[in-house]
Amino acid sequence: MKRLLIVISTFCLALGLAFNPFSLNQTSANAEGVIIDQKLQNLLQNRLTPIEVIITFKNSDSNLQVLESLGISNAQLFQSLPMAGASVTPAQVTKLAESADILSIYYNAPLQYENEASTSVTGVDQVREDPEFRAANGGMPITGKNIGVVINDSGVDGTHKDHQLGKNLVQNVMANINLNSTVGLVPVAYLENIPNTDSTSGHGTHVTGIVGGTGAMSGGKYEGVAPGANLIGYGSGAGIAIMDTIGGFDYALTHQTEYNIRVITNSWGDTSDSNTDFDPNHPINIATKKLYDRGITTVFSAGNAGPGASTISGNYKKAPWVVTVAAGDSSKNLADFSSRGVKDKGGTVVIDGETFTWADRPTITAPGVDIVSTRVFTPLSALSADKDATGISPAHLPYYTTFSGTSMAAPHAAGIIALMLEVDPTLSPAEIKELMQQTATTMPGYETWEVGAGYVNAYAAIQAIKAENLAPATLVPSKKKSKN
Repeated sequence: MKRLLIVISTFCLALGLAFNPFSLNQTSANAEGVIIDQKLQNLLQNRLTPIEVIITFKNSDSNLQVLESLGISNAQLFQSLPMAGASVTPAQVTKLAESADILSIYYNAPLQYENEASTSVTGVDQVREDPEFRAANGGMPITGKNIGVVINDSGVDGTHKDHQLGKNLVQNVMANINLNSTVGLVPVAYLENIPNTDSTSGHGTHVTGIVGGTGAMSGGKYEGVAPGANLIGYGSGAGIAIMDTIGGFDYALTHQTEYNIRVITNSWGDTSDSNTDFDPNHPINIATKKLYDRGITTVFSAGNAGPGASTISGNYKKAPWVVTVAAGDSSKNLADFSSRGVKDKGGTVVIDGETFTWADRPTITAPGVDIVSTRVFTPLSALSADKDATGISPAHLPYYTTFSGTSMAAPHAAGIIALMLEVDPTLSPAEIKELMQQTATTMPGYETWEVGAGYVNAYAAIQAIKAENLAPATLVPSKKKSKN
């Protein structure tokens, strides 16, 4: 399908590469020798006990044999990603680093969910109510119908009727990754069809309701952005590390066709990885690039360490192929807690002969302040009790709660992407990202490094998609071939 907007964006990209405003450093993803990340190097100094690592292989054909040849007898291997997690000694790290079959070794660093201690403002209501949109959709509103969205989070309470297992929650997976108790070289175990995988925090349940809750327990009042989407919960529990989250990416790749997975949303990060450049060899970046190549859009929360600069919680949120979301309020102001990037900071990276440009900033801003969505039935959290009492009717209190954070902004964007894909399933992740940026509402008083392109506007995005379908143009990839 031909798309006028992408031609425009390609022209802008070409200009950007010729006259780049960023302080650019070109990096290659194909560095010689095994890469050991700085965190792991620091932790290995004077260490005698085992440490959890993520090993990325150069290919996916003989990973089991590679580990066996290096004397690694206990590890978990992913199904679709060329990676394994293991608890290894410093001596074993040294041996791994000498292998010609290994690309990198990274520390399995701990992560945090990003909620702080609406559909009208984003244009979603306009999308649902527009008579022309409905007429073109067989009289039905655009709801993200049949678009698979993975919620890579703490888990989902699939007993809640807003996202009930077997209905719009088409799958609910509990991760089972524990490197310290792994015996043998085994594949990651995914426990499927679990009614409730969110028994400790309620974070993932709230995020799920924002993406695609049906509003069944509120007469539609607290309906999510894309209630027609196929929701897939991937739960890692209240405590997570990098291996846990990569499991969600691996599951999405492995089961993409089964559930028509096109989006994965992630509301977690690592504040210790804030003041860092994009690292193409980081395991999360390798994973999200593979999703990008398979037509799956990855959405990240920007983090809650604002209002200072250089606070985006993870170098992987600066990847050129992901959508990173800042948090705003209902008046389209940026939330004080929302993480910011760095003005004019970015670079280029060459991957498989193609040059990508990254920037230290969010992609867009979406609602993340005082968001009402689904709560787990047990345990009932008292975290937002005061806010709930003033903002939610007593009849709805058992089913809904109020959270703030970029954790709430990311699923708004993920739901809007599902709406876009229902209208045009051929959209690529690059086209989706470009459309969201081009149609965002300007936020006066803020700069790009703080809010990205502006406040997300679902109605304008859908209008642009429909207009594009009538505007013949030549589609050019939104990335430039390297001359190297």
